Amino acid sequence: MSTERKIESLIEKVNFKGKTISKQIREIPDFPFEHFSDLIEGIKSRHASLLRHSLTIEASIFAAVGDRNEKIFYFIGQALSWGAIPLGLILAVLVSWWLLIVAIFMYFYGKSIVSDTYNKSIFRSAMKSEQAFCFLYHHNQISIGLSHDKSIHYYKNS
Repeated sequence: MSTERKIESLIEKVNFKGKTISKQIREIPDFPFEHFSDLIEGIKSRHASLLRHSLTIEASIFAAVGDRNEKIFYFIGQALSWGAIPLGLILAVLVSWWLLIVAIFMYFYGKSIVSDTYNKSIFRSAMKSEQAFCFLYHHNQISIGLSHDKSIHYYKNS
């Protein structure tokens, strides 16, 4: 299933629950751009910045927006971060306690891979499609920063 179809499915689920997600940025209240092409041009000209708004990683969103390679890197990062702890403990007992330090570094390196992959996937999807942008904006995954007045625009639950 394509990314657009996965996002459409998630939007339908949210809309079914009584919340409405805009499919065009002109429908977003108090949004500083009228058209998606204006937003993209503003980002390219550095009058606006696309920012990550949330520090959380949501698996359902990543499953919808991540491409095949991003999902592979995400899995590698998860395997490194969660596999490092038990492997480090086992090797520390069998070989040397110094290997616990290596396991700790592996854990944080794996977390870094997961975070970087997720962020790149979110940014790529937001820049690629207006519908994806609106979905990610509504779920507070992204925000827009304007350089001329230093304001940050993010979805406010109302």
